[in-house]
Amino acid sequence: MSQPAVDSQHSGFCPSCHINMAERYCKECGQVFCLPCARQDLSEFFTCPRCGPDHIEEQEEEWVCTECEEPAQKATRRVHLCPNCGSEEIVPIHNMRQDLVGRFRTTYYRLRTGHELLAGFAARLRILRWRIRELRMASFLHDPDVEKELLELMKTELTSVQERILFRARNVVERHRASKTRFMQPERWTITDFPLLAGLIEAIQEDVADYQAYCRDLVNGLDVKLAMIDTRLTQMAEWHKLFNDHIEFLPVLENERPVAAIQPVNLHKSDVNEGMGNGILFITTKRLLFLGRKGFFTKETRIVHKASLSTIKNVQLQGRIRRRLVIFTEDEELKIGGPSKVLEEVPDAITLATSFSEHSLVTTSGSLRVLNLKVDVSSLRNELDILINYAVSPEEIDEPSPADIPRPYPYEGYYPHRSSLVDRRTETLERDPLFQLEQQRFSIESTMEVLKRQFEDGKLSDEKFFKQYRALTQELYLVDAQIQDLRARRGFDEPRYSK
Repeated sequence: MSQPAVDSQHSGFCPSCHINMAERYCKECGQVFCLPCARQDLSEFFTCPRCGPDHIEEQEEEWVCTECEEPAQKATRRVHLCPNCGSEEIVPIHNMRQDLVGRFRTTYYRLRTGHELLAGFAARLRILRWRIRELRMASFLHDPDVEKELLELMKTELTSVQERILFRARNVVERHRASKTRFMQPERWTITDFPLLAGLIEAIQEDVADYQAYCRDLVNGLDVKLAMIDTRLTQMAEWHKLFNDHIEFLPVLENERPVAAIQPVNLHKSDVNEGMGNGILFITTKRLLFLGRKGFFTKETRIVHKASLSTIKNVQLQGRIRRRLVIFTEDEELKIGGPSKVLEEVPDAITLATSFSEHSLVTTSGSLRVLNLKVDVSSLRNELDILINYAVSPEEIDEPSPADIPRPYPYEGYYPHRSSLVDRRTETLERDPLFQLEQQRFSIESTMEVLKRQFEDGKLSDEKFFKQYRALTQELYLVDAQIQDLRARRGFDEPRYSK
């Protein structure tokens, strides 16, 4: 395979005909050529004048459009190929430059993935905090470790993950710091630069992809801990709902608080209780309440048995195939059946109820602290934006934030060399209305240039740029109208800006 001609880099002419300017570039072999020198491939195909070629099928030795059921027409497709290697991967040279610059900038914009992932986690964390508040306000004050683990997650681990994401992003930018100078002046690129630049972009893309995977692993670690807390909250929320749904059947004693509600369970009949079918076991800080449906003719929901927590001596799970739970009290043995996973929850719930003071919150201040603690990852976004701006802009130092760009006039000190020129003007000139209007116009134009530069560097959002630029355009129009009117009244020549 022949190499691209060297003279085309300097002269700009097509190396094949030496007459036309080279305007196409082959991505496969790197050859440049003009469009007349490109090889052409003519191929016939069937198409529908109304629906296009996408729905053409052969039916009974005839090509038909399946959409409108009209006969298809034969057409000729003309494809331009590289005269050197015959590849279809040919693009205009200026498009190749734009593509490389766009890929370079877009690759670095993917560093925002760290903030996007962490922002999603922060949103899930906020929802979880409000769920805790709802349960605590509903007198579900047990399992205080939820608040402790959330505080640790918010104050320590979330901060640590932000720092690690930013550190990894800085490593990516610093590793390719020397490469960015090659992308700052695309108008000076030659065709021999294209493969090198594409290779540099691929190297950056690999590092950014590793950075994105690293961020996902970090946030997944936070999500695992959050999911464990969410599981416990979901269980407490289910208990709370069961208590609320059956509150009319539950005689609540003074200073009695709900602990757990477990279903489905069935109480075996004994000498001291009448038993029940599938029902619910409610556990409070003082009692066990078995709620079921009883009655010969009309089934009614009611408490079929009660047991005081203070009389419980032991709780055992018995049986291997058909498991049952036996609660030994001072007066009786309560035998409970149900699914194995459901029965396994009962001993832990009874332990929690009998030692409630050791596993409960004294007040809801811990929940309020969790709720009021600020969860903000916008600082990471700002740091990553500064890093990206540094990576894709020619400046070696960080520029000020473009949120509120200072105006060159009338504020002093923004352009010292301009203010020094103004100071040398005479007092009469400074009081001249036309001179003041010209200064105001110059100030607006300078600010618009700063806005454009900030927007092109990616330091200003589309919405903020167009909002500020539109306001400045309207202001410039009014100032120009005043200048025109004043110059016309003084008999001056046509102003520089004519509407």
